[in-house]
Amino acid sequence: MTSETGIAVVRSLIQNFFNAHDPSVAPRYFTPDFRWHGGSVGDYEGAETYAKAMSGFWSALPDAHATELDAFEAGDRVTMRFRVEATHQGLLWGIVPTGRRVQWDAVMIYRIQGNKIAEQWAAEDWCAILRDLKVFEPPFGKSGAR
Repeated sequence: MTSETGIAVVRSLIQNFFNAHDPSVAPRYFTPDFRWHGGSVGDYEGAETYAKAMSGFWSALPDAHATELDAFEAGDRVTMRFRVEATHQGLLWGIVPTGRRVQWDAVMIYRIQGNKIAEQWAAEDWCAILRDLKVFEPPFGKSGAR
């Protein structure tokens, strides 16, 4: 990659990796020792391991699409806020396909190293997915439920 801002690197990642559902481009965006910190859904080490995990995620949500809402850059860190939408068409976390639309918000922090992503921290509203799949009703979500 040529010299780019961190925001440009992440925007390209979202377009060509996440929204295109293309794990083959992972080496273009991630350092070989990339680390993904996913909070309640676990962590992944290595670009190939993460790309394989994302392939499973995309098989469950084959039309998953992230829309950028905010982007900030400071030093080697980029923070982006997204709205993600998808249709549940495959096995997801042991939940059989429902055909339901899901929507959730996500905030990601990326550490950029040499125009590639070395680390990513994910804060995603997994309860929103479970609520939209009708497998969980958060006690606080009744007034704001879709």
